[in-house]
Order: sequence, then structure tokens, then C-alpha cells
Amino acid sequence: MFACNIYSAHRFAQIFNFAQTHRHMLSEKSRSYKSFLLLCLLLFNFHLFAGDTTKTDVQRYTKTIHFYYQPGMVIPTHAFVKGDNPQNKPYGFFHSFTAQYGIQSDGKKLWQQLYGYPVWGFGAYSACFPGDHELGHPLAVYAYINAPFKRWKKWSINYEVDFGISFNWKRHDLRENGYYYPIGSFATVFFDFGINSVVQLSKRLNLYFGLNFTHFSNGSVKLPNLGVNMLAPRVGVNYLFNDRQAYISRAKPTYEKEWEWLITLSPSLKQVGFTYVDNNSDTVATAFNYGVYTVSTGVNRQVSYKIKIGGGLDLSYNGAYGADTTMKNGKPEKATAIFGDKFLIGVFPSFELVINQISILAQPGFYIYLPETESMDVPTTYQRVGIKYYFPGNIVAGVNVRAYNFSQADFIEFNVGYTLKWKKSYRSR
Repeated sequence: MFACNIYSAHRFAQIFNFAQTHRHMLSEKSRSYKSFLLLCLLLFNFHLFAGDTTKTDVQRYTKTIHFYYQPGMVIPTHAFVKGDNPQNKPYGFFHSFTAQYGIQSDGKKLWQQLYGYPVWGFGAYSACFPGDHELGHPLAVYAYINAPFKRWKKWSINYEVDFGISFNWKRHDLRENGYYYPIGSFATVFFDFGINSVVQLSKRLNLYFGLNFTHFSNGSVKLPNLGVNMLAPRVGVNYLFNDRQAYISRAKPTYEKEWEWLITLSPSLKQVGFTYVDNNSDTVATAFNYGVYTVSTGVNRQVSYKIKIGGGLDLSYNGAYGADTTMKNGKPEKATAIFGDKFLIGVFPSFELVINQISILAQPGFYIYLPETESMDVPTTYQRVGIKYYFPGNIVAGVNVRAYNFSQADFIEFNVGYTLKWKKSYRSR
């Protein structure tokens, strides 16, 4: 365990140099995937802060630095972490180290007051599985926001959301030495949600303790993709580089409800795995890439400064739907498909949490049209969670995770679209 601590600290200190040095290890598709996700999280953080502040505003915000330690457990969600692995033992204990640079808002903008004067910024993360030789030592960089449920004079109870990219996982094939590994790619999405409390110890020092859920997945960009889920308490300290600023409180104007229509295009990539018996009578697994293209349109009603509700329609061409293979010279190849057999229609209600120019969305959908297929079990419902940013000129862009069974990531959607808003109500007065 001591060796693992030393390793984690060393890797954590060199996290950015490591990523730069090992860029040649990534395939071109993995590089593009990683770069796009990193761009999304950079936009999330930069526009949240810089988009509505001047240079003078930036200089007067209180800057913070945070250091945390997390000893926790790997959640047993699939056979590999339960013990069906080369070590023949379940994954249990892990620990991680986190450092964050944060900006403490003070209420200069109304949205900051609405969210209880949150802290946002960037973080770096390093995890270690003691005694493990299969998964690697994941590192991550991410953007985060930490906002209070309730604030008192000297302490607060908060929630925190982190979103970014992780890397330094060991690469694995879909089926390797008879085992199905949870992650096959060098890089994955990093998502973390936590509940925490912050207690003021002095004018510039805070004590932090909480509980965090962490998820790693690549959205089936590369199989295997069973994912890794972890739960851990978190303890640490926060240091303020400036004296604490007084929070600005103002009367909240009555919100004028508005309507929104939007249309988005979401290209995606998904791998599907197949198992077959080769000419040597060995069981072999392979995977093929398929494109997924979705046009979505919907109408939302923003009912408050923070909440949008609505619904919409998804029209999708899913190349992975009903995917099958044919054998040629003892090896599988993609089977020829008819366009209409890949066309799906879904509808969804929508909920969005609005933070300045950013929306965090949740959309539980269900299919109203699914072609018949015998090659796979098809869920009739799907879930979409994601984040989007509203740019000038009515342009919106973001990234979503599409899932099914409320637990399994299906693929990642990168989307861009156009939106129109209006406030007129057509209800009789």
C-alpha cells in the first residue's frame, strides 16, 4: 500500500507531462475522442466564468486550492471486479488523490446568487488499486462546480459535479486470455458526483469531508466497456489565496417564462462485439465500428431561472442496431444492412438545470418505432444525460451519454444545433 501511495503521488505530480509524453500511444480516433471531450470540459469551465466577467472581475474573485484523499471501494457491478479475473479475487479497496484550483463566486451575477455562490474550476485526479496489475493507474483532468444545498455562517452542505477525461488505463482486447475486461481503451470519460460539507477553520483555511461516486466509461467507442464504478469518502483541506469576500445579495426580479424550440444533429461512434469459433476451434472475440446519427427536435418551457421542462423527438440511423456478421475464410465480416432496418424513432420528456449559459440535461426516452431484429436483445427505452452550452447567434453545442437500463452506457453523442426562444404565451388571458 505504501508503494502504491508513492506511485500515485509521483504520477499525480507528473500528470500533464505524462499525457503529453504518451500521446503517440493513442490511435487517431482515440486522440480525436479525447481532444473533443477535453475541449467540451474546457468550454464548460471557461464560459461559465469568463463568459460573463471582465478582466477586473476575474482579478477580484477569491482563488482557492484544494487537496483531497479518498479511500474507498470498487462497486461490484460485473464479473471481472467480482473476481472473474487473472488474479481470481474481487476488487475491493482503492484510494485516490485529488487537487483542484477553484474560483469562489460572490454574487456579482444573479446566477451565482441563485446557486448559493458556488465554487468552480479545474481538477486533477489519480487513483490506485493496490496489488492490481490489470487495470492500470487512472489519471484524470476535469472541470467541476461545487454549490451548497444550505449555507450557514461557518459551514455548508454542498453537492459537487465533476466531468472530464481520464487516461492511463491498460489497453485490453474484447476477450483476452478468457476474460472480459471492464475497460479496453487508454482513455475514458470521467464523471464524479459527491455530497460534502465545508467547515471554516480560519480566515483562509477550510476543512472538507464528503462522500463521492466516481464512474469511468468510454461510451462503447472501444470495447470492452463494462466500466468501473467506485464509492469513497473524501477528506481534505481548502486554502483561500485571498481574504473571504462578502457575498452580494440583491432582490431577485420576477422571472419571465419563455419557450424554446431547438433542433440538433448528433453524430456518434459505437463498437459492437461478436464471439466466434476460429479454424483452430478457439473461441475468439472481435469488434466492429458503427456510425450512429441522430436528429433531435424539441420544445422546452423555462419556468424559472434554473429549470426547463419539455419534450422532443429523436430520428436516428443506428448502424449498430441489429448488427450481424457473415463468415469469410473463417473470419467474421460486417453483414450487409438495409437502411430502413437501422432507422429508429424515439420520444422523450426533458428536464434541464440551467447554470448561466450552460444546461445540464436528463431525458428518459422510449422508442415508438423499432424495426424487428433477431440478432440482439433490444431495450425499448433509453436515457440521455449531458451538458450543452448556448453560444451567441442561437447556436448550441454539447456532449451527451446515451444509456439503457439506467446503468449501461450505449454511446456518446457530440451535438450541435440551432435554437429559437420567445416569451409570448398563447393561452387565453
